[in-house]
Amino acid sequence: MYTPTEDERKRCINIVKEILDSSNDEYKRYSDEIFRIVYSVGGDYGEKTLRSIAEAIIKNKSVVSETQ
Repeated sequence: MYTPTEDERKRCINIVKEILDSSNDEYKRYSDEIFRIVYSVGGDYGEKTLRSIAEAIIKNKSVVSETQ
């Protein structure tokens, strides 16, 4: 798997913080999941890609939580 640069990781964590009000552990967990997905679809680590995947993941987790 791709190891994100420190700047990429910070950018991703900031995106997750904007979307989700949660703990630091969750920020890192979401960030790791986002980078796994980005890597699997071709590795565009730009802010727009990171944000769209973060929004999709967090929205999906919210929907799953509400239905349980």
